[in-house]
Amino acid sequence: MTGTDGTDGTNARNGTTSTNGTTNAAKSLAELYPRAQDGTPLRGDLADGETLLGMTLTSTRREVLLREADREAPEPPEDGPGRTDLRIEPAGPRPQRPPAPAVATDAGSGSGSGSGPGSGHVAGPCPDPGPEGLFGPAEELAPGIGDAVDRCLDETGAEGAFVRLLMKRLPARDHACWLIGGAVRDLVDLGPEARPNDLDFAGTLPPAELLQEIADQYVAEGLGDYRPGISPASLVVHLSRPGQGGARILEYKALAVTDFHFSAYGGSLADDVASRDLTVNSLYYDHGRSILADPTGEGLAHLKARPRVLASHNTERAPGRRAGVLIRFLKFAVRYPDADTTRLREWAAGLPVDLPDRLTDQDWRALRYSWRAAVPDPARPRAVEVAGLLGPAAVALVDRLTEEAQG
Repeated sequence: MTGTDGTDGTNARNGTTSTNGTTNAAKSLAELYPRAQDGTPLRGDLADGETLLGMTLTSTRREVLLREADREAPEPPEDGPGRTDLRIEPAGPRPQRPPAPAVATDAGSGSGSGSGPGSGHVAGPCPDPGPEGLFGPAEELAPGIGDAVDRCLDETGAEGAFVRLLMKRLPARDHACWLIGGAVRDLVDLGPEARPNDLDFAGTLPPAELLQEIADQYVAEGLGDYRPGISPASLVVHLSRPGQGGARILEYKALAVTDFHFSAYGGSLADDVASRDLTVNSLYYDHGRSILADPTGEGLAHLKARPRVLASHNTERAPGRRAGVLIRFLKFAVRYPDADTTRLREWAAGLPVDLPDRLTDQDWRALRYSWRAAVPDPARPRAVEVAGLLGPAAVALVDRLTEEAQG
C-alpha cells in the first residue's frame, strides 16, 4: 500500500512505516505501543497473586491498587495498598491487547463490521474479549488531520507549544498519548478546516504523574500564571488559564476502567471506551505516530453514516457519571436532529427510574453546569422531547433540571 505522502508507506511524521498494508500489516496496537517499562501496573496484572482491576487516587492523591474486594466500595479505599506494597507480576493488557494480526483491506470506509481502509482487526482487552476495533494510518482515515492539529497548536502560541511539549514528553517516557473526543470527531467529520475548541487527551501515564509532569514544565514554558489540577471525581488532569473559572487549555485522563463506583484507571483502549459517552467521540488520534484508532469498531462508521448514528458503549456504574452521559446524549441529539438514536434509547432503558434520587449534591452541581453548557435555552424544548424518547430516567432528570432553572 502506498503512503499518503506518495512513498511506500513511510510515515512522514516519524519516518516509520505506518500503513497496515506494509510493515505494520503484521503489527497490532500492542506491538505499536509496547508496555511502559517504568513499573506502571495495568489491569490484569497480578498483585500478590490476585488479579489487579485498576488503580485510583485517594482524597490525598495517593495512588492505590484496586482488586475484587474494592468492586462494591462506594469510594476509593483510603488505606488501600500502593504499588510498592504488593508484588506486581506483569500480566495485564497493553493499551490494547490483540494478538490477531492486522489484515489489510481495500474495503470502503468503516461499516461497523471491523474493517476499513488500511485498517486491521484488533481484539479487545483481557480478561474479556470485548469488541473488535479498527486502527490505521490517520491520513487515510482522516486526510489532513495532522496538519490541522499542527495549525491548531501553532495558532495558540505558548499554550500550543506547551501542549506539543507534553505530546512529546509522554512517548519519551515510554507512555502512549492520544488526542480524543470532540477535536478528533470534528476533524474526521468536517475535515481539516474544522477548528477544535477543546484538546482532550487520553494516555497510559497515571494522572498524578502527568500532573507532576505539568508542574515541572509549565512555569519554564511561560505559563506560570496558569493553574494545573486534578478533578477529584473524574481524575481528569487539566491546565487552566489564569483567573477563577479560566478556560482549560488541555484535559487528560488516564485510560479508564469502569468496574467501580468511582473513577479508576489502568485499563486498555477497549476499557477506556466504556467510560466515554458516544462511539463518535471514542476515536483516538496519535499525532506523533499518525495513527487513528477506533476501539469500538463503530465510531468511524457511525460518524460517517447518514443519518449519523448515536450509540454508546458506556458501562460506568456511578449514578453521577451515568446521569452525565444522559446530558451528553441530549447535547448531541440536539446537535444532530436527524440522528438515529435507537441505540441511545436501548442504553437508557437500563437506567433506574429513580436515578435523580441517587445523585449526591456534588453530582447535582456538576449536572447543573453540564446542562447549562450542553443544552442552551433555545435547545431546551428539543432536549425535553429527546428525553421523552430516552425513557423515564431521562425525563425525571430533565424535569428536575428544568424546574430548578425556572425556579
